Amino acid sequence: MPVEESREEWHRLANTYQCQMRCEFPTERKMTGALARTRTPTNQILTWQSPSVRYRRSTRHIRRDEIDSYLLLVCTTGAATVDRDAGSMNVRPGSAGLLSAAQPFDVTHSSGAGLAVLTIDRRKLEHRMDRRFDTASPLDLSTGFGLVVQELLHSILRACDVLSASQFDAAVDRLIELLCVLIGESTTTVGDRFGEIETAIRRYVREHAHDPELNADAIAGALGWSVRQIQLAMQRAGTTPRDLIREERLALAHERLISPSYRDTSITDLAYRCGFVSAGSFSTAFRQRFGVTPRDLRKTYF
Repeated sequence: MPVEESREEWHRLANTYQCQMRCEFPTERKMTGALARTRTPTNQILTWQSPSVRYRRSTRHIRRDEIDSYLLLVCTTGAATVDRDAGSMNVRPGSAGLLSAAQPFDVTHSSGAGLAVLTIDRRKLEHRMDRRFDTASPLDLSTGFGLVVQELLHSILRACDVLSASQFDAAVDRLIELLCVLIGESTTTVGDRFGEIETAIRRYVREHAHDPELNADAIAGALGWSVRQIQLAMQRAGTTPRDLIREERLALAHERLISPSYRDTSITDLAYRCGFVSAGSFSTAFRQRFGVTPRDLRKTYF
């Protein structure tokens, strides 16, 4: 394949598999590399190894494809430099960079580097977070809890070819949960009273999302705080108790719809078991949240 044609093909694959961006090749050599994608309707991991490439995503690209996800970038070998409005950071083995596809970025990696990108739906990440967070600094995956996150990610990468769609989603969802804990710990402020309340609220709602009686009054009574404190803590986090409860119920329903354990449970029964008061309101909310009906999602897996 001629040099120019090989570059055009790499650009096409990168834009098709990830998001729209410009690819710049610093050498005149033919573009050779390996690129693989593991994807389900809800999760995606892209891995590749190639000569050095500069990937530039601009506001024009963002307006064109309207992709609004987070991208977790890791290097299994080599290194990558990430430049954004928030600043510059270097990503190497033992660290990770969290980028927003809704903001311009510039990523350049070393020649022969092995990289992986986990695409995370923005709402899936943000509704699980215990507080607001920034993505300016790389995440440390070399020690402590970060090492746990890294080991799970590497395990998923090694097993991608043999995992079923539901197994892959279950593993990635667990990875995202652990990632949220890691991000939360790196941004926690000592003595942040509302942050502590928010953490407790999110944990309680996650554990009791199936309860149809769950509301701000129930949360306040169970945790020993006033309804006003509950509301203020959620307002500080950019949400409300009602929205948080709905998001957790939808996440629970999504998890069960793709689980073999609930394969024979009717969608109506599943909706009630996830705390929804009617199958109709559940289906409407689910489609608005995930862009697919509960029935169609289940058909994708079974």
